[in-house]
Amino acid sequence: MLGLRTGTPVLAVDPVAGGAKMTAQARAVGRPALVDAGAPAPRILDHWWRWALSEQGRAAAGRHSMG
Repeated sequence: MLGLRTGTPVLAVDPVAGGAKMTAQARAVGRPALVDAGAPAPRILDHWWRWALSEQGRAAAGRHSMG
């Protein structure tokens, strides 16, 4: 959530398989780059990593900035 506050693209990985607090927070603010600890396949992480570094990811982070 600190990354979102500063407008930094974030790839969040919820440490609880099936989702818990991190998943709830990401969904509450509409953050798409979220990976469940039960499914951190390299292709999924690669997909969201590329998204976070893309223009689209930076734009989404800017929209969620709280500062």
